[in-house]
Amino acid sequence: MRHRSSDRGAIGLVAGLLLSAACQQARQEPAALAGATSPLLDYGSEARLLDQTFRIDLDAVRVSLVYHPEQRLVQGHALLDFRMRPGQLRPLFHFGPAVRGRVISRLRLDGETWTSPDSSTLRVVEFAGTTQRALEIQRDISETESHQIEIEYAVSLPPGYPRFSSEVNDLEGRGNEGIFPTINSPAELARHQITFRVESLAPFRLIGSGRVERGLDPSLQEWTLDTERPVASYTVMFALLPEADTVYQERTVAGVPVRVVAFSGGTDPARAFDQLEAWLPALSQNLGPFPMPRGLSIFLTEEGGGMEYFGGTISSLSALRHEVFHMYYGCSTIARTYRDSWWDEAIDSWYTDGGGSEPIPEAFRSNLVSGRSPIATGFDRRAYNEGAQIIEAMARRAGGRSAMIGFLGWLHRNHSFEPFGTLELAERYREQTGIDMRAQFLEWLYLGQAPPPLAGQALSVAHLPPDYTPPAGILRRYGLR
Repeated sequence: MRHRSSDRGAIGLVAGLLLSAACQQARQEPAALAGATSPLLDYGSEARLLDQTFRIDLDAVRVSLVYHPEQRLVQGHALLDFRMRPGQLRPLFHFGPAVRGRVISRLRLDGETWTSPDSSTLRVVEFAGTTQRALEIQRDISETESHQIEIEYAVSLPPGYPRFSSEVNDLEGRGNEGIFPTINSPAELARHQITFRVESLAPFRLIGSGRVERGLDPSLQEWTLDTERPVASYTVMFALLPEADTVYQERTVAGVPVRVVAFSGGTDPARAFDQLEAWLPALSQNLGPFPMPRGLSIFLTEEGGGMEYFGGTISSLSALRHEVFHMYYGCSTIARTYRDSWWDEAIDSWYTDGGGSEPIPEAFRSNLVSGRSPIATGFDRRAYNEGAQIIEAMARRAGGRSAMIGFLGWLHRNHSFEPFGTLELAERYREQTGIDMRAQFLEWLYLGQAPPPLAGQALSVAHLPPDYTPPAGILRRYGLR
């Protein structure tokens, strides 16, 4: 279920009551939690801030992208179907290229058209506490009706190897708004339908999220990608690469259709399947059936880490298990804001560590969540190490690793695609285990300070972004090495 505008008041009220109870309990203990009534901890205020910031609720994102590899150019046509959030009148959207320069050739709002829109029709707005910027359409519209924004645009890609793909970085909070207009928020769920066409004599191949189908006209290199259900824009994956530079394999692993594209002369896709033969059955047994009905698409890179998407990943072999776990936590069990995303990384790091985490010390204090605004992009890097230790502390109180995995399976099965925040995680843990750790969550995640410079452990390769660089032989073919 998607949190529509009518649900927001109830969500804020419930979360506020949970917070109040946690703070009251904490005040009864010897160490009072000073500042526990901070607006940063008030989910009612947070809901209002999110409404004021993001303004619209997307229903569907429909995009047509024409890729010209030789010119490193993408021509786009996008339709955003949406409603205004409570009390909001002036719509906005995120689209990085248009923030930086004039790339939109036509803008239409509910039938009103502007050719080459200027500052009288589009205004760049900024938000305190975040680097994210948006484009605000200079028209007030009804809160009670459905609306549509239509955009035609052209985006220049950086020079280099002719790859056109998603390059999301959730650690920084960078989504797909560099490629098509959207709302860049983990909780903004919309069905995505994207048509890709490649204008080139060289054959290309496409791999991506959801259902991907080649067009029937053999004279066109055209595909459609359909997520088939509402998902966050930053979890939509696609990768277009020259056929001659890649190898493709597909198999069914534990009932899950798996497709792997890798560079020719690089990592053998069979090595990815070898990992998944054990990993996918274990995930299914512990957490439930694979959450994406169309299975798993993998663009296997040579170096670096990885990035998870809905039903897909762009990943090196060393990061693959971490990214595939995110199909359960990160892409289907979803955080409300980027700052809440600490828990999907913490749960992933804890699970894939296989029981090697130490519990967080009771005396630990941090601002891992409260150190960021609810509308800020990205999350705190302490999510990986200290976050995993918090999950281990929860596991030990619940009775051990098996008990915690049982809770995570219940949480995934019952609350997928229902974005929730940090204190709601604590409440659902209490609901299932009878153990109330909300006061500890406040101390560990909200009421402490940032660490000193260079404190903490280094990130493993699984926590780094992918390296998209093809093998040297392919680069030489294009005169790039």
